[in-house]
Amino acid sequence: MKLNRFLAPLFLLFAAVSVEAVTVRGVVTEVRDGQSIVVSVGGRKLNVQLRGVAAPVLIQDFGGLSRLHLSNLILDKPVEAHFSQLQSEQVVARVIWNDLDIGLQLIRDGAAWFDKVGNHSLTNDERALYSEAERLAQSEKRGLWSDGSPMPPWEWKRAQEARLAARLEAQVHTTKKSRASSTLESADITLSKTDAAPSMSASDSPKLRSTPKPTRKPLNVPGQDFNFRSYFTRDHVSIVYFYADWCPACRSFNPIMEALNAQIPDMQVLYMNIGDWDTPVTRRYNVSSVPYLMIYDMDGTLVAQGRNAETWLQQALAQRARNQ
Repeated sequence: MKLNRFLAPLFLLFAAVSVEAVTVRGVVTEVRDGQSIVVSVGGRKLNVQLRGVAAPVLIQDFGGLSRLHLSNLILDKPVEAHFSQLQSEQVVARVIWNDLDIGLQLIRDGAAWFDKVGNHSLTNDERALYSEAERLAQSEKRGLWSDGSPMPPWEWKRAQEARLAARLEAQVHTTKKSRASSTLESADITLSKTDAAPSMSASDSPKLRSTPKPTRKPLNVPGQDFNFRSYFTRDHVSIVYFYADWCPACRSFNPIMEALNAQIPDMQVLYMNIGDWDTPVTRRYNVSSVPYLMIYDMDGTLVAQGRNAETWLQQALAQRARNQ
């Protein structure tokens, strides 16, 4: 892609000077997402990506809120963009408004991650500062950290690519089967629904019989899928608890799940360790943050999941307390 006439001189300047030797002053006229803005400089528009910042993708949880937070901070305000990198027609820069490092503030407010993956030419001191800002936001459960340990955007994109690849593979398989047979079979229909909520096949249906609560934690090999439905019974509401050993929010959530499992006779907790992001279990159940709950009633029907599951559980426990 060719550089436009406005950026070409800057590219030549970068070749001769050190990082952050160029500062551009302008007004923020657009906020595209939680890390990308447009700065108007002398009537021309400059696309700027905040250095060291990884905001949620817009269609992720908190994606829209991250963009709104950035808009509230700097939209229509004069800023300084200290260039660190030039990428085609976009610059990667440290953006300053009123002596405030906007990227650092976003991370501190829990509106974005510190981008440990991208190479944005941060100094060691800056890395330490951004990392500490993220640690504090996480410990205080600010912004996106209020949802436990959410999936960072680079992992989310990787998971989407994996799901797309799986869907294409399933479509190819379905096409081959349809060419071999003039009629659709139930297996063909199942394969065409790789992005739907997991359905129960005859071999995967719950065994609705009286059994004790499982003591095995987790049920699965970390990261691998497991047929937790085999533990469903008519005696228990089943709470499938997806967690990770590295997740601080999960470590705080674990005692709650253990107490619930021990003290509520007709509820059982089924532990599923995701291992890491983009594993078979996270892909199948679309887990993008931990802790994550899926709640099934005594008939084996999914009644709530994600944030709705926590709300459902709180309401159910409150109703029990009122009835006692």
